[in-house]
Amino acid sequence: MLREDLKYITVEHLRDTNQISVRTANCCIKSGLVSLYEVISYLERNQTFFKAKIKNAGVKTFLELDNLCKALIPQLEVEKEDCHRNEEILQVIWNLSEPEREILFSSAELVIKSDNVFKQKKRLYGKCCSDIFVDYFYAKHCHLPMLWILGQCIKNDRSREIGILKGSLNMFKNQQLYTLDELSTKYDLSRERIRQIRNNVFHKTFEITDDIIEYNKSNLVNYGMILQNKDDWSYLLDLFDEIDILCQESFKLENYLKEENCNFTIEFTLQIIACIFRGRYSILGGINVANKSKTWNNIFLIKKDFSDIFDFEKMRVEFSNILMDNETDCLLDIEDYIANSQCWIKYDYNKTNSLLSVVRNLLLYEFHLYSDDIDGHIKIPANKERKPIDVVYEILQQTGRPMHLDEIFEEFKVVLPHKYTEASQLRPYLQKHDAISFRNRKSVYTLKEWENIKTGTIRDAILEFLSEKDQPQTADDIAEYVLQYFPETNIASVRTTMFNDTQKRFSFFNDNIFGLKNKEYPPEYKLGEQQEVLRKSFEQRLFDLELFIAEEGHFPFPSSEKSKEGSLGRWWHRIINNKLQINDTQQAEVDRVKAQYAEYDSDKTIYEWNLKYNKLKCFLLENRRVPAARGDEKSLYGWFRRAKKDFQNYNLTEEQRQKYIDLAKLI
Repeated sequence: MLREDLKYITVEHLRDTNQISVRTANCCIKSGLVSLYEVISYLERNQTFFKAKIKNAGVKTFLELDNLCKALIPQLEVEKEDCHRNEEILQVIWNLSEPEREILFSSAELVIKSDNVFKQKKRLYGKCCSDIFVDYFYAKHCHLPMLWILGQCIKNDRSREIGILKGSLNMFKNQQLYTLDELSTKYDLSRERIRQIRNNVFHKTFEITDDIIEYNKSNLVNYGMILQNKDDWSYLLDLFDEIDILCQESFKLENYLKEENCNFTIEFTLQIIACIFRGRYSILGGINVANKSKTWNNIFLIKKDFSDIFDFEKMRVEFSNILMDNETDCLLDIEDYIANSQCWIKYDYNKTNSLLSVVRNLLLYEFHLYSDDIDGHIKIPANKERKPIDVVYEILQQTGRPMHLDEIFEEFKVVLPHKYTEASQLRPYLQKHDAISFRNRKSVYTLKEWENIKTGTIRDAILEFLSEKDQPQTADDIAEYVLQYFPETNIASVRTTMFNDTQKRFSFFNDNIFGLKNKEYPPEYKLGEQQEVLRKSFEQRLFDLELFIAEEGHFPFPSSEKSKEGSLGRWWHRIINNKLQINDTQQAEVDRVKAQYAEYDSDKTIYEWNLKYNKLKCFLLENRRVPAARGDEKSLYGWFRRAKKDFQNYNLTEEQRQKYIDLAKLI
């Protein structure tokens, strides 16, 4: 029997198999001695149980425990001697020349060669264990170098799937990484197919999930077998048992990788440990191939004892906001912060001191915050970086003219080069700034203080002009006013804007005259017949399209049962597929609409998927349970089952995958 095996023999098992009495088992459990390993370790530390402070235990209990342990200790001593003997053998081996080692290992006289357990494990993992290093390592440590074995298995794998995974993930130190486009060229597959293969292989091997993986005939079954043999990996638990948090800066983990002669990156090693021991550890900032944005700057492995009671994700957001909003240097009492934190999931006073150490490590490596005063307070530096909302205002002010969003972003990157990656990320700051407004709908922004520059849309300018007039005006006069502020438009576009809004804002009179619907005009102005316009122009169609998107929240679908939506959807489909001839100005408008409404669904299937998603999310928030498989909830239940299957098979888009994960968190 191996000493490590004693950890898996519980006191309850000893009681149930009549090796100890019920009273003795209860005494041990109440004193925290829950396994045979802990019982024997207690005896070895104290030499006897008779001086032990075990509550409610008497002489009979002590004798029972004494006899149990003394029967096992001789076997453990033999094991210990064998390990020492193997270490001595190993030292001799290292002093031999390489030819002498080969001759020595060709004989079957070494202890490690006669170890039946070792033989079985070597057969289990196949040719990866044929290297002489495995024999050396086992002789010294009495367990296999599992990280090394896994690394060799991956390195020697010539399959396309593992090749794509190795080529796109930072698994080994100093390895060359390729983009999805480069891998697409190498394997003669589409970029999307490369992404699907990469994500699928990662999901079935190293992703932290509780899903039951079906390997079928895939060669990934080898990795499943290696990673699921937790007993062979248990030495890692012993190695880091007294450590509550591991990170990329862990010298102990780095040194151990050298011990195993393993070339894995720290990042990937932490992912492996979290994957194997998901019931013991939680990972923060782990590898997530399906998520484009990275929340954590580093990777941390934390015991679930802490992540189950404290929300570290929420804590990170809190400190990000503290650092961003802090205007002067100040000190934070970290003990007081934890005691009163809103991040507690389940408050546990007994773990506050250990949690304090974990939080200090997170703050040090993630935010470079540390204690440098006698009371242990954390120093929060003043944020000397300018706020984005102030930067965008100053860019417009210094330029002195309206600017397109892309142009603003170019200037913004000069001031804060590390802040954002896309121009659209500035839009919220531009929209909520009290001194900034927009021009028309082309992502052109201006300052409200520039009174000579008209803000808002063309429609706003028309409304302003007509509101100042007591009589309706001709389309030419209205357009002349609008063109002063929006020279990029034309008379036809202005007229179309008014004509298409006669239901709500404008009135159309005879002789090509327009007024406001909410104003009363002299009786000589007669309302015109809309039938005068026999066919809608491009501008009118485009206006109808934008109005539909604004009201319905999606592009019109060509297959819609509603005739108006179907007609508009088919027209737009012909436009974007170049089946209708349009000029350069009209093409520019098409490009504008595509960019401006890019976040709106244009695919009926995706739109209906999102509708079901929203309905299910509301259901989960209201009922705190999964829909029933029968009755009124049947359709939601069926949709959720299909969504889960599509998620597991990587048939969802990146956005849909993230939404599914959000749903799973609500269950």
